[in-house]
Amino acid sequence: MNNQTVNISSNLNHHFVIIENIIPENLHGAYAVKVISGDTIIVQADILTHGDSALAARIFYKNKEENWEKAYMKPVGNDRWEGQFSVEKAGKYVYKIVAWVDPIATWQGEISRRLQKYLPVSDLIPEGLKLLEKMSKLALKDDKALIKEAIRLFKDKNREDEAGQLAGSFRFTEWLNRYPDIGFSDESAEFPLLVYRKKLEFSSWYTMFPRSASDDFGKHGTFKDVIKRLPRIADMGFDVLHFPPINPIGFRYKKGKNGGQKADESDPGSPFSIGNSTGGHQAIHPELGNIDDFKNLVLEAGKRDVEIALDLSLQFSPDHPWVIQNPGWFEKNSLKQTFLSGQLISVEPDFYNIQIDENNEETLSKAFKEIIQLWISWGIRIIRVIQPEKHPFYFWKNLISDITAQYPDLIFYAGTFTRPKIMNALSNSGFALSDSYFMWRNRKYELEQYINELAYSSQKDFYKPIFWTNTPDINPFNLQSGHEPQQLIRFFLAATLSGSYGIYGPVFEQLVYESFPGKEEYWNSEKFEIKHWDWEKDTKVHYLIGLINKLRKENPALQKTNDVHTCFLENNQILAFLKNDFAGNKLLCVVNLDSYHRQSGMVEVPVHMINKNYDEKYIAHDLITDARYEWKGDWNYVELDPHILPFHILRIEEYHGENH
Repeated sequence: MNNQTVNISSNLNHHFVIIENIIPENLHGAYAVKVISGDTIIVQADILTHGDSALAARIFYKNKEENWEKAYMKPVGNDRWEGQFSVEKAGKYVYKIVAWVDPIATWQGEISRRLQKYLPVSDLIPEGLKLLEKMSKLALKDDKALIKEAIRLFKDKNREDEAGQLAGSFRFTEWLNRYPDIGFSDESAEFPLLVYRKKLEFSSWYTMFPRSASDDFGKHGTFKDVIKRLPRIADMGFDVLHFPPINPIGFRYKKGKNGGQKADESDPGSPFSIGNSTGGHQAIHPELGNIDDFKNLVLEAGKRDVEIALDLSLQFSPDHPWVIQNPGWFEKNSLKQTFLSGQLISVEPDFYNIQIDENNEETLSKAFKEIIQLWISWGIRIIRVIQPEKHPFYFWKNLISDITAQYPDLIFYAGTFTRPKIMNALSNSGFALSDSYFMWRNRKYELEQYINELAYSSQKDFYKPIFWTNTPDINPFNLQSGHEPQQLIRFFLAATLSGSYGIYGPVFEQLVYESFPGKEEYWNSEKFEIKHWDWEKDTKVHYLIGLINKLRKENPALQKTNDVHTCFLENNQILAFLKNDFAGNKLLCVVNLDSYHRQSGMVEVPVHMINKNYDEKYIAHDLITDARYEWKGDWNYVELDPHILPFHILRIEEYHGENH
C-alpha cells in the first residue's frame, strides 16, 4: 500500500469484513486513550468474513499533523488479530484498522496446500497471472522488474512447477504484503490517542509552602530560600516540587490560625484566597519575590532534574481584581454556617467561587489561557487545577485541547477528591493526571480491590492516578498517631504501587501528626500560618524515602501503575504484589499492614510471570537491606517486624548455586 491513504468508500455499505471488539479504546472512541511517549501500542480486534477466504489487516496510525503510517496485523487465534506500533512524540494521534478479503493470499494458500500434497497446480496458474498483473501496476520500480519476470514465468506452460514454487516463496509473500488487492475491504472508526511525556506516568512529588522556607524563625520565606532547599529535596529523590498558590493573598475576611475568623495583621492568610490590590492570578505574592526570582528558581530546580508544578486555584479573594471588576461572575450567597464554641454562627468565607456559564465562558476561557500561557513563559509545564469539577466539563475540554495543541508537553492535573464518575469525566475532559482514593484504602482487601480496578478495568486506558500519603488539606486518620512504622507503611505503598506518588513535607518525613479534633486536618495548619522547619533534620523516614526513590529510578517495574499483580497470602495483615515490566525487571513487594506486630505467612509467587518452573530455585534479593533469600517454586515464607522494617522489595534474580 506504500503508505497511501486507503479509499474504500465504495465498499462502506457492503461490509465484506467485520471488524469489532477493538482495543485499546475509550467509550468506543468518544474519548482518547492515554499513553506515554515511547510506548508500544498493542492493538487487537476480532476480524472475520464469510466463507474460507483469507484476510489481511493493517493498523493505520498518525500524529494529527502527519501522514498515515501502517503496521501489520496477524491472526492470534479464534478470529482475533493483533498488531502493534510505537509513538514517539507527545501530542494527539489517531489509529484505525483496515481489513480486507485477500484474493492473493487465498490463492497462495491453495497453491501451498496442493504443493504440500503433491497435487497439480496448473489450473491455478491463470488466476495467479491475473493477480501478478494487478501487482505490477502498483509496484515500485525495483519490484516491478521482478514481477514482470514472474509474469513471463507464469505465461510459460512448460514452467508451471516453477511458477507454483515461486507462488509459495517468501518473495511472493513480500509482494503480497506490499501490493495487496484491497477491492473487498472495510475499515474501523478512528480511535484517538493522547501521547504524554514520561513524567505523567512516573514522577515523585514533594509539596511545600515556599513561605515556610526561611532559615529565620517567623520570617516570610522567599523563592531564594526555596533554592537553598533544592539539594535536600533532590537528594531525597523527588523530581517534581509542587507549590500551593504563589499569588497575592486577599486582605478582607483573612483567616487566622487554624482557619479562625479573628486574624491578626501579622497572620499571612491562606494562599488559596487569591488576589488583592497588587494583582491576581498573573501576579506573584510580593513577599515571595518577583518574576525573575521565580524564573531563577525554575532554572535552578531544572539543573537538579526537579520540575516545578503550580496550583491553579479558582478561589477568588473579595479583593481580587476580577471580583471588583466583574462581581456578577461570582457566587451570590457567600455566607456559610459553622459551629464555633457550641454555637451556630455565620462565617464570611475568605474567597468566592467563580461561576462559568454561557454568558462569560468565552471571556473567561481567553483570560485563563492568558494566565496559563504566562505561567508557561515562566517555565511551568505542570498545572494542578483545584476542584475543576465545580465548572463545566466542556469548558475544560475546550481550554485544555486548545492549550495542549500548542504545548503538547503541558500536563494538566485534576486536583480533587470527588465522586469516582466525576473524576473519570475530568480525565476524559483533558486532565492528564488525577488525584486518587489511595489515602483512604487501608485494609488489604481495599488495597487489592483498588489497585486491580486501576490496573485491569477500563480505567487503565484513561485514568492516570497519583497516590498521596498526605496533603496540606488532608491529614488522613491513618497518620494521626505519629507512629513511625505506620508512616513508613503508607509511604511504601504509595511509592511502590503507583508510578506517580507524592508527599506533603516536611510535615510527612518529620512525623508531624497533630490533627484538628475529629477531622482529617492538621492542627495549626500551614495553610494559615508560616512555619519554621529544621531543614537539616534527619529521620528514618527521611532516609528510607531517599533510598526507595533511588530504587524507583533504577527499576523500571516501579515506574508504572498498571504492571501490578496481587499475590495470594493467607495472612490478611500482609499485602504482596508483583511489579513486572516484562523486560527482565521483576520485583515482589511485600508489606506488613500491621504497624505494631510481627506478621508472617507463605506467599504464592506467580512463577509463570517470573519465568520460573514450579521446582526451580531463584534468588529473592531484598534491595533495601541487600539480603538474599534462596527461594524455590511458588510458595515461600515471609516475615516482617514493623519495628525493624515493615516491607521488602525483592528483586527476582537467577540462582547460581550454593556459592552465589
